[in-house]
Amino acid sequence: LKEIQAALFDRAAKRTQDAQTRVDTWEEFNAATDAGGFVEAHWDGTSETEDLIKQETKATIRCIPLEDDKEAGTCIRTGAPSERRVVFARAY
Repeated sequence: LKEIQAALFDRAAKRTQDAQTRVDTWEEFNAATDAGGFVEAHWDGTSETEDLIKQETKATIRCIPLEDDKEAGTCIRTGAPSERRVVFARAY
């Protein structure tokens, strides 16, 4: 039973990892959301930017990873400073 559980977990973790795309530009973000799956991108932390991204791409924030190290960058939409990447996806 432990082997089966471990195999199921490993398979699910691989599927999740394979469905994630890390992007750094607005063009890459649009291409990745069109392709489907999860998109890791910098966000400036404002609800206005989140709403703008949702209106333009139908993608919303699904997760703000807590265990990841902070990674300074710039928001993919506004260019404002960003402390970390968040995970976006579209609902189907």
